[in-house]
Amino acid sequence: MLRFTKRDLYNYVHSQRIAQLNDGDAAAAISYLEGKVNADMMTVARYTKTTGDQLGSLFWADGQMMADYQLFGDVLAFDATYRSNKYKKPLVVFSGSNHHKQTAIFGFALLQDEEVRTYRWMLLNMLDVMESKKPSVVVTDGDKAMRAAIADAVYANFDVAEFEEYWRTAVKSLGLMENSWVKSTYELRQSWATAYLRGTFCTSYKTTSRCEGINAFVKGFLKSTNSLLELVQSLDRVVKDYRNNELTAQFYSSYYTPVLTTGLDKIELFAAKLYTRAVFKEVRKQIKGVGSLLFLGKDSISTTSVYKFSSVGNRSRVRKVLYDPSEPKIECDCMMWNSEGIPCCHIFCVMKYEGLGEIPPGLILRRWCKDAKEWTASSTCDSLGHTSRLLRYGALCSSMSVVAKLASDDAADFFLARDALTSLARRLQLRRGNTVAQDERVREQDVVRDPAVTRTKGAPKRGREMGSSTNAVPGGKRRCCTSCGLPSHTKRTCMSQRETSQAGYPEGTSATIGDPSSGEPSGNRSGRSCSEVCLMIWVIFDM
Repeated sequence: MLRFTKRDLYNYVHSQRIAQLNDGDAAAAISYLEGKVNADMMTVARYTKTTGDQLGSLFWADGQMMADYQLFGDVLAFDATYRSNKYKKPLVVFSGSNHHKQTAIFGFALLQDEEVRTYRWMLLNMLDVMESKKPSVVVTDGDKAMRAAIADAVYANFDVAEFEEYWRTAVKSLGLMENSWVKSTYELRQSWATAYLRGTFCTSYKTTSRCEGINAFVKGFLKSTNSLLELVQSLDRVVKDYRNNELTAQFYSSYYTPVLTTGLDKIELFAAKLYTRAVFKEVRKQIKGVGSLLFLGKDSISTTSVYKFSSVGNRSRVRKVLYDPSEPKIECDCMMWNSEGIPCCHIFCVMKYEGLGEIPPGLILRRWCKDAKEWTASSTCDSLGHTSRLLRYGALCSSMSVVAKLASDDAADFFLARDALTSLARRLQLRRGNTVAQDERVREQDVVRDPAVTRTKGAPKRGREMGSSTNAVPGGKRRCCTSCGLPSHTKRTCMSQRETSQAGYPEGTSATIGDPSSGEPSGNRSGRSCSEVCLMIWVIFDM
């Protein structure tokens, strides 16, 4: 009963898309980001222009992203993904791990190209927006073609000496002593081998698998034909999805209490109240690991006690734990706390022997706690710096998200929350003397033209000329006649068919052209040769 067809619907949607791009795609995307300031006054967008006033690179982040980076930006991961827009601009996603061990987005960037200067511009602007806070660890792509011979060296819990011995044995057994790739990878061992990374806090990041997972998730919202405006709007939906996951995890962490199962009830209950659910699962594994440890002895040095433990599965490896009652921290040479921010089973075993029911304050990493975003430090609250403002902004956003989730379930709760927030907003405006409106500045409209299509790395298309290759056919694989096997014509226009008919061959049979003693038509030999020339193997190296 509709009065329009499916084609009419497509035409209407297309006209609406065109109407949004009256001033150009790039200008519309930048205007959209500037318009977000009305909802989030801390949103920042920076871009470059080419000599023809075309959009070069673009970086943007909102206030929540900047606040999350101040809390969880100690480990930064970023990777480029492709085929996300019709200009083929690489999309870079800055991410990390929040207190629920979920993905937290810190910002996005569209790159003009993949030159070093472009990446330098992107990273410098990202640091400038994030108040020059530098991450302690940066996770990005290395060589994706990592051989299986070193896979165990990446993940295995080796000491440095054990790793070196394993590497020498593996390289020698595989005959790779002179392999250039193996040598260059070994020279960079301090940036990928777990033995050298022990003691470096990296929030359980070992590879770029999380980056690749983020890229796969983002691509579910994007198309290779998206305009820049559609790309930015789609990425907003991606961020909302991630933040909803965080809000759900925070709700369950705050209002659910796990069942105690380890036998060390006081320690386990304290950990359950302190950590988020995801982190508590890891902590409980360490508490359960106390049962598999063997106590080897205890020495005393002044006021410090030195405990020695080994595990049932590996009695040759001895771990030493230092405990001083006057210090708020217990140290273990396995360095798990330094790497992951949670106490190890050896530390929990010392707590059991010393009768401690709570984790010492020096072993509590705030980023893993339930109240990680509820910043209450008086020095920060009294400070007027932009960094402190970001922390307060993040804490308020977290609290408002919980209010929105709880108040949206019931109409009466909704009206209660709405009226209370409206009243609070009016009171704050009166306290500040309505300076919010005075902070808004009208910026002169800048002319930005749509960018050119970027040439990204990767193999050329099948129809593209191979350049210096002598075996390549410029036009790709050419069609050949099914009768004689020669190119440039078909069976219907084949001259051999006509010659056969003129020679008196019965219709439906084929003549032998060439040397009859070979037992094979020369045309078929030419056909196979053409196929061999046209067969090409493309090897794609994604460095």
